[in-house]
Amino acid sequence: MRISAAKLPSLAVGTVENTKPGDVAYAVTNSNGLIWSATQGIFAAARMADEIPGAGRGYRVLQFTAPVAPGASGGPLVDGDGNLVGIITRGNPQGAAFAVPIESVGGLVEGVLNTPLGDGSALQLPSAQQSLSSREVANADPKQLLRTAKTAIVHTQTAFFTPETLEREFVKQPGYGSLGLVLVKDPRVADLAITVDRPLFTYTFTYAVTDARTSILLDTGKVTAIDGNAAAGKIAKELTRRLTALRQGESAKKPI
Repeated sequence: MRISAAKLPSLAVGTVENTKPGDVAYAVTNSNGLIWSATQGIFAAARMADEIPGAGRGYRVLQFTAPVAPGASGGPLVDGDGNLVGIITRGNPQGAAFAVPIESVGGLVEGVLNTPLGDGSALQLPSAQQSLSSREVANADPKQLLRTAKTAIVHTQTAFFTPETLEREFVKQPGYGSLGLVLVKDPRVADLAITVDRPLFTYTFTYAVTDARTSILLDTGKVTAIDGNAAAGKIAKELTRRLTALRQGESAKKPI
């Protein structure tokens, strides 16, 4: 949502990486028709939405204890220094409440993921196809599958990384536009699946690229980074370089 206004007061934007369980948290809401209602609690945990019934999957949420009444969704979650760290999504007055980290929604404000849909033909799902035989899978060329892929979806297996982080970094890469690769949210229309993980107690982020239809492993790699934002930039740069080399008919410097 955008409004035609300028020079409005705004909260300073914080980061989830600077919060830890036990830190003070404030929820500011307009719930029950009472505007500018503030409640206090603590940050309880950062966890994957997959752990919360009905919350979806594949992204990270912040759990906090500040009481929020019905109608609080969309309100800011603020740390002890007054920095905005999340957008409240659900909760109840007595139990756990949740917010989406501001890093996960900040890129949407800039509109970098907006894609013109034209006449809607791009929204049509592909027709049902028969599964490939084991012989066809065995004879498949990973480089060719990477070279001809048109769509990709990002998954994560760690709470330290969100798909949106990598999506934002991908579209910022100088060579992204020439790849002709569209990032999608629906796995049914994805040619490639990019899965990011981070082994516990390390600063190593691993990634694997698979063919979404056959589950053939096409590419793997790893980067070292202090947090998910830095890792996303490195992974996006590396994958863009290697895909560009393939699509230009060149050999990437690093074997694929």
